[in-house]
Amino acid sequence: MEEKDIFDVRERYRQRWEKYGYNPKTLGWNKGRQMIRFAVAFENVRSEEYASVLDVGCGFGDLFGYLKSQNWPGRYIGVDIVPELIAGAERLFCEKNASFHLLDIQQQPLSEQAAMGIALGVFNWKLRQDNMEFIRLMLEQMWDATTEVVVLDFLSNSADIQHEHNFYADPGEILNLARRFSRRVLLYHAYMPFEFQVKIWHNDSFPVSFPVFESHRTLSTK
Repeated sequence: MEEKDIFDVRERYRQRWEKYGYNPKTLGWNKGRQMIRFAVAFENVRSEEYASVLDVGCGFGDLFGYLKSQNWPGRYIGVDIVPELIAGAERLFCEKNASFHLLDIQQQPLSEQAAMGIALGVFNWKLRQDNMEFIRLMLEQMWDATTEVVVLDFLSNSADIQHEHNFYADPGEILNLARRFSRRVLLYHAYMPFEFQVKIWHNDSFPVSFPVFESHRTLSTK
């Protein structure tokens, strides 16, 4: 992310933090929908594929709280560029299997990998930088930082009402970008009318004699 955009993001969330404190409004979320996004992110993902999770734009670490409520035993790495949010996350979650880092993964690549990388709400704002270029660069970094699957979400350009400050992605354009990384991709536009997620798996291998991904071979009849 370019320096001017980083400044804008930090200032936006700093002001919200001062106004709302620990509240979904600080993150720009409507109450109740955040848990839906979390649940959808793990649909069709096997437990071993999220044995460890990299949460990009982690905010207060609420995703870790969600996973903890599901008795998840894995390792969580939360990163964000907003100091107030990282400080809040560290106060909320003093857990051995969770760590929080103030950094921009485009400028400071992580030294460790996670099975799953997830970025929810990260791409919703219109930037000075070209938004699709930002998405591509972030996906490249998240791809290098993971071993199993990457999950991203977006506001959809099908939204009836579109705000000038938001970025609304074209699902077809996102799908084409995702397929540069893997042939095994799931685009899901069926949980909210104006949002969608894309899942991109590292393992997209299949036998030429039976062109089915490994995850679905057991469904075949013999």
